[in-house]
Amino acid sequence: MAYTNYTPRTENITGASLTGSDGTANRTYTMSYSNPLAAGVDIIINGVTLHQGAGKDYTVSSSVITFLNIVDNTDVITIHYFTTTTGTTSTTLKYATTLQLAAVLGIKSDIPSWDVGNSPSNEEVGTGDNSTTVFYLDHRNILSDSYTLYYGATAATTTTLTETTHYTLDKATGKITLTGAGVTLLDTNKIYAEYSYLNLDITDAYLIDVLQRCEAEVDNAVNTTFTDGTADNPSYPTATDVQPSKGRYDRTYFTRKRPLIDVTSKLASDITDSDLTLDVTTGEGVNFPSAGTIVIGSEIITYTGVSTDTLTGLTRGVDDSTAAAHSEEDEIHTTVLEVSGTDEGTTPSWTTMQWKSDFYAEENGKIYISDNIILNQVYVNNVLLATSGVSNRTRIRYLYGWSSIPKDITRLTLLFAKRALRNDTIGASLVKGRNEFNPETLAVDDREIQSIIDAYIEFPMGNT
Repeated sequence: MAYTNYTPRTENITGASLTGSDGTANRTYTMSYSNPLAAGVDIIINGVTLHQGAGKDYTVSSSVITFLNIVDNTDVITIHYFTTTTGTTSTTLKYATTLQLAAVLGIKSDIPSWDVGNSPSNEEVGTGDNSTTVFYLDHRNILSDSYTLYYGATAATTTTLTETTHYTLDKATGKITLTGAGVTLLDTNKIYAEYSYLNLDITDAYLIDVLQRCEAEVDNAVNTTFTDGTADNPSYPTATDVQPSKGRYDRTYFTRKRPLIDVTSKLASDITDSDLTLDVTTGEGVNFPSAGTIVIGSEIITYTGVSTDTLTGLTRGVDDSTAAAHSEEDEIHTTVLEVSGTDEGTTPSWTTMQWKSDFYAEENGKIYISDNIILNQVYVNNVLLATSGVSNRTRIRYLYGWSSIPKDITRLTLLFAKRALRNDTIGASLVKGRNEFNPETLAVDDREIQSIIDAYIEFPMGNT
C-alpha cells in the first residue's frame, strides 16, 4: 500500500539569498528541503503576502521559486511550504500475528483437534491420481503460518510438501492447488493436513489488515518504532534532521526520533580513497542494514549492499565530505553529524563531525558537541554555529527505534486490534437495533493500553 507523508517547512531568508542582482526582477531561490510541493507555497516579503501564479508575484517549478517583481537584498522573506515523503507499506506484520490475535479473541480452532472426545489426527484431504490438481480442506479461513501439508500412503508414514514448489493454498476458501511437481510427487498417495482456522466468518486477510493498521497506531501512540535487531541486516528506519542552530552555551542537541541506533564496527583492512567496497569486523556485517549511510573519520559514505562482512556499492565523499584513505581498525558509525558555520542568507557549507573527538551520540537521542569544536572550528559571530534560530545549519542522519520487540508491544498491538474489532461488532449491533455490550469491560482494556503507552512513549524534544 502506497503512502505519502507531508511535512511543513519554513525558511527565513533575505533577498541576498536570491540569484540575480540587487533590485531586479525574476530573481530565483531554490528551496532547501527535498521534495517540496509546488502547490501551497506561501511567501511573505516585509510583512506583505505575495500571490502565486504567472502574471502575479511569483511562480514555482520543482524546487525553484521565481520572484517576478523587483526584490532588494535587504528584503526580509519568509517561505512556508510542505515537503513529501512517499513509500510503500509492507504486508509483513511486525509486532503480532493473526494466530495470536485469533487466540486472544477465542476464534481459533485447530486441526488436529484436542477437544474432549476427539482423537487427535491430521485431516485426510484426498488421494492423488497423477492428474487431479485441486483439493479442498474441510475448513476455510485458514490462518497464516499455521498450516503444513503432507503426503504418504498412510498417516503414519508421511513427508512434508513444500508450499509454492508443490502447492499453493487459498486461505480464504481452503483450496489447495498442486503444481506439476506436486502432482508428480503425490502420485497415488494421500494428502494430509494440519492447520488452524477462524471459526467465525472472517478471513486471515482481514485480520492482517486490522493488525497493520494497529501496528501503525502503536508507533504513533509511543512516537517510535520497533525492529527485530537479531535479524540479519535489520531494516531499521532512517531519519534526517535538519535543525536550526542554538545559543552559545547550549551544546546538547536532541534527535527528533528516539531511541537512536548507532550500528558500529571497525575496518577489517586498509582502504584507499577510491575503493568501492570495504570490510567490517568479521561477523558484524549482519548488524548493518542492507543499504544506508556510514561515516569513517570525517568522510561520509553510502553503500547499496552487504555481502557477509563486506559493504558494497560505495559512493565516496558524499555531500561536502572528501574521500580519503582509512586504516584498519578505524571506527565505522551509522550516525552522521554535520554542522555549518555559514551565516543567514547563504547556502550552508557542511563540515562533518568526527566521532569521539568532535561529538558523541547517546541512545536517548542526545548529541554532545565538544567544546573545542565549538570554540575553534564553527564558532561564528560569538554564537554556536550560526545565528540562533537560523534553519538548516545542523544536519543529523541516523537510524532509530528499539532494536527489539518487547512482549508489551505485541500485547499493545493485540489490544488495539481487539478494540478495533470490538468497535466494528458494536457498530453492527447498533445498526441492527441491539445493545449487548458492557462499557465497563471496555475500560479495562483502555487502562491496560494507556499503561503500556506510558511505559514506552518517547516525548518530542527540541533544541532550545
